[in-house]
Amino acid sequence: MNQAHIHLLFNHFPIIGSIIAVLVLLAGMILKNQTVRYVAYGLFVFALITTVPAFLTGEGAEEIVESYPGVSHDIIHEHEERAEAALWLMVISGILAGIVFFLEQSANQLASKIRIALLAMALANVLFMARAGNSGGKIRHPELSGTAIVAQPDSSGEINETEEHD
Repeated sequence: MNQAHIHLLFNHFPIIGSIIAVLVLLAGMILKNQTVRYVAYGLFVFALITTVPAFLTGEGAEEIVESYPGVSHDIIHEHEERAEAALWLMVISGILAGIVFFLEQSANQLASKIRIALLAMALANVLFMARAGNSGGKIRHPELSGTAIVAQPDSSGEINETEEHD
């Protein structure tokens, strides 16, 4: 198993985990249910923990795929930039989740304010994670960029590859 494989195994957890954590946090806030909010805080921490191997294996994955035909250095660079921004938002979201968990444990008045800050940061985090994931998908999925290589037989039956744009 190489770094690209590990990267692909981990990169979905932070994206999906962030979305689920936001939804659970919203449910906990609407229902005024502390237990549901605690689950959300745990999900944020889980998403943060899974972000680390996804991010750390990105460089190794780049080394493997950058020489593949059809892989653009510009798309890889865009993905790197978006992933770094998403990483920092995830770090902040995970830290805020830990802080608000402990504040709620001690019935601290700041908990509700930090919970709102967490929700705002987490919503931004979901957006940035989705953008990072989408740009990463474009590295090996040309259909995401609106350009795909289409194989079509010519009149002699030979397969010709052509670029197709939206």
